[in-house]
Amino acid sequence: MKSPTVLGVLVTLALLAIPGSLALEDEIALPQCRGSRDEEPAEYTCLEQVKWGKCNETWVIEGNYCEEACGRCEGRAAVPTSGPLETRARSALEEPPSSACLSGYGPPETALYVKGGLLEEESGIAASRANEGILWLHNDNYDKKHVIAVSVLGPNAGNIVYVLDLEGLPGINRYSDFEDISVARCPFQSDRPEAERTWCVWVGDVGNNAEWDKGTFMYVVEEPILGSSIHTSPIDRTPRPPTNPITLRLDYEGYGYFKGPNVEAIAVAPDGSRFWAFRKTTSHGGAGPAAVWESPTLTDRSALQEDDCRMIANSSWSCALSDRPNQFLISQKYGQAILVGGQPAFSVRSRDSARMGVSAPLRLQKIGSMPNPLGPKDKRNISGADLSLDGRALLIATYAGIFEYSLPEPFDVRGALGSTPVELTTTNRDGSLKMG
Repeated sequence: MKSPTVLGVLVTLALLAIPGSLALEDEIALPQCRGSRDEEPAEYTCLEQVKWGKCNETWVIEGNYCEEACGRCEGRAAVPTSGPLETRARSALEEPPSSACLSGYGPPETALYVKGGLLEEESGIAASRANEGILWLHNDNYDKKHVIAVSVLGPNAGNIVYVLDLEGLPGINRYSDFEDISVARCPFQSDRPEAERTWCVWVGDVGNNAEWDKGTFMYVVEEPILGSSIHTSPIDRTPRPPTNPITLRLDYEGYGYFKGPNVEAIAVAPDGSRFWAFRKTTSHGGAGPAAVWESPTLTDRSALQEDDCRMIANSSWSCALSDRPNQFLISQKYGQAILVGGQPAFSVRSRDSARMGVSAPLRLQKIGSMPNPLGPKDKRNISGADLSLDGRALLIATYAGIFEYSLPEPFDVRGALGSTPVELTTTNRDGSLKMG
């Protein structure tokens, strides 16, 4: 996602309050199954089970079937059986509290200028969930693979106050190119109480313009707790390594292994249970369509086929691929990421699991395509995406503006692909007025 830069980096926040979503400073305990896909019984759908009053049957509860449809998001318990079907099926998604922003969208505001360099081609931006007044940003280029925290409060407002260094992770190479970012719960936490679940920064090296075979990756790292003093203390920009990193090697349906589409936009479910990727295209006179992919459910780490990654002599990585016997991914910080057959002729230094974290393949399913939102043909390509906390609204950014799609069911991105969005902006992304 590319942004215009003026006098360094100008961060223009379209402070668009998504109806039914929460303000940044507010928080709710998301139900366990929010954003997850229902486990369907073998013969009949979950909605049929609700219709027939089967939600409290022992086999449904013990089998963990239809948790979202039945409104059973807090554990194995009986649910109300009276009231309209739609009400019962949506009981997990209650109306937001009075502190939620319900007044619609406000005009864009120029929030601040980012000082201190480091951001030369700002791309993704996401608000912290663990630190008040912090925005996470990154460059979209072949520079160092850093994720940068910017303060919006106190004396340090507009300053880069923390640098998260992803350079040492498997898959990182000289051609790594971060495209988009999100903040959501860390994946694979279904066995932990909601209050104990941690927040993660999700960083997508999810595609490239030429769609060549350099590999595509989603990097998920725990969001560091910076403390309120980060807004007032002397600034320390020493790059710091991530905690408990997860490297997901993406395999897009419809593309060859290790290749990927031109993708610059991701959206992550707030509970970290899955994510979506949107292709950037100006085909057919700008109309598209743009393909959309969805990840599998990311709740159970035991379902992962973990790679065996080892440090090699030049401080790069050699990963024996769990889904490709006798094939290795060699990623070199100052070279390419390549696939090789057989044991590579490098001296292995150590596994260094603390630094590596987890590396595993992830197959993304193509769930359909969507027409590009309206605009000039060279500005209609999708370059950013996000979801509201309740999963009822999808925002898509193009070079022509920002558009909102209403989802027919919470987190049902597939169901919104053929719908017509509402245009929220009156200018193109470069600030020029829309024509016509």
